[in-house]
Amino acid sequence: MRKNRILYSVLFFLSASFIYFYGGKIPYMLFYTVVLLPLVSLTITSIAFLRFKYVENVAKQSVVKGEEVNYSFCINNEDFFLYPYIRVNFYSNDTVFAKQFQSKTFSLLPRSKKTFNFKLTCKYRGEYLLGIRSIEFEDYLGIFKLTHKPVSAKPIVVLPRLIKLDKLHLNINCISESESLLSNQYESTMAVSDIRKYAFGDSLRKIHWKLSSKMNELLVKNYEGATTTNCAIILDFKKNNYTVEQNTIIEDKLIESSIAVIYYCLSNYIPINLTYYTQGFVEIEANNPLQFEGIYSILSKIKFDHDVNVKDVLDIYTGKDSLIKSNIMLFTSNLSFELYDKLYDARLLGYDVNLIYISPNVTSDSANNEINNILKELPEMGITTYRINPEDDIKNVLETLLN
Repeated sequence: MRKNRILYSVLFFLSASFIYFYGGKIPYMLFYTVVLLPLVSLTITSIAFLRFKYVENVAKQSVVKGEEVNYSFCINNEDFFLYPYIRVNFYSNDTVFAKQFQSKTFSLLPRSKKTFNFKLTCKYRGEYLLGIRSIEFEDYLGIFKLTHKPVSAKPIVVLPRLIKLDKLHLNINCISESESLLSNQYESTMAVSDIRKYAFGDSLRKIHWKLSSKMNELLVKNYEGATTTNCAIILDFKKNNYTVEQNTIIEDKLIESSIAVIYYCLSNYIPINLTYYTQGFVEIEANNPLQFEGIYSILSKIKFDHDVNVKDVLDIYTGKDSLIKSNIMLFTSNLSFELYDKLYDARLLGYDVNLIYISPNVTSDSANNEINNILKELPEMGITTYRINPEDDIKNVLETLLN
């Protein structure tokens, strides 16, 4: 467009010079033609800009990671003149669809239409804008541009996969009735605190017969005063300073691995305390499979948008006065000696600590050496460690101990 404007300016200057030096009908005719052409071109382009119509269609608004979604775009020319230059830009450069969406440049003949179809692979969890960012019209001379921006885009939600673990290393303290009586002399039988699997020594009076029949296994009611949390799951939602794609991969791995652990715990009636920081310190307690969907929905749309360090979240959790020392499973992509110290402190307090480290694979050599040293030293303190790289299979890693 800049080149066209320079050429037009040169043509205007030459036609004006032609009048100045020679005068006459032909020089004036050429001059007025040069002056009027942009006005005529802009007028026709403005009419096209105001009258064109387009339709977008997205097959699904919500998909699970790995699925494909069909997107189509159709633009119509209902006029009797040519639309010479149209460029359609899509929401893609700052999303995981960057390599699947390309801007389209074309002309549109009178009384015709063009349709473009895309089959998009949803590689990572998250919320994305899908569709047209802008439609640009250039006039016949290529010196003016009119831009149409849609009022709203079409959002699409990519849900994380549900990975079902067959086993997981956890120090599960499923307290039987005989143990419960020793630690809770005044257990209230009026309010149920959670449901767990039957353990040897439990009274038949505590069996939840209705739910046991529904789930096809013996389940026991815990009452207020009994243990309420066996696994604390701490998530790190701190925003990293990597590229959009690198952050997306890291966040995707962290959410999928944590959901896998949460599903395993709740499917086995292991009570959990989900702890994280977003706009504030959040704790969610759950103890049975029926509560999984609510947690899954929250984590599917969670955003990594703050700068609070996960060591502070861990410090808040372990700083609470609690006689029950549960498992801690901490998920993070930010490993440092400061966090190392907090994990060590939690171990000294009596917690069974597990670290799930999501490796970015984009750090410097010195940072990698520091991380490798930490991962080697943690097992010596009795801390179970897992390392998940971007290309790793989450199920294989979580079912196999690093140490």
